[in-house]
Amino acid sequence: MPARRVLVPLIVLVLAAALWWWPFGEDPVLDMPGDARACTENLRNIHAGLMLYRTRNGGPPVGSGSDFLRALLSAGVWADTPVNRSRIHCPGSGRPYAARDTSAYPLVRFPSGGAELEPLAACDGGDRLAHEGCMNVLYSDGSVQTLILAEEIERGRLAPDTTTIALGPDSPIPELQKLVTQRP
Repeated sequence: MPARRVLVPLIVLVLAAALWWWPFGEDPVLDMPGDARACTENLRNIHAGLMLYRTRNGGPPVGSGSDFLRALLSAGVWADTPVNRSRIHCPGSGRPYAARDTSAYPLVRFPSGGAELEPLAACDGGDRLAHEGCMNVLYSDGSVQTLILAEEIERGRLAPDTTTIALGPDSPIPELQKLVTQRP
């Protein structure tokens, strides 16, 4: 019995010490440039707006591209103010987000997740990346994935000399083909 009195506190102490020094992973959002973090928040707000739109209207917006996102303003989900209009623009490029091409790729289920995960919007930097070395993509479950140019090249999804990540029908990344860009 005396060994037990020493062993239990010793185990608790070792576990506490292990948790104290355990190397927790860094939050990837904190490692992003400031405009990429602001973009992630914009995209999360867009998803929340789309969920409210769905609740009010029975489904996601039917417009494609920028009309898909502008529906948040035109349907009154968000008040049509300069602040809310800026939410549908990527802070890294100032351009409207590329958004779902619902004509060619209708959303069968919204929201969706798992194997049914679908892209809804992404940064559009035009001929350059909207953020330093990366772009953000909003998915139908509300997650925001950051695509890092160097990693996409390493995976073989982009050519070695690529300087941006294309969106729309010509994108080499299949899920990004489902998004429509708006040229200013």
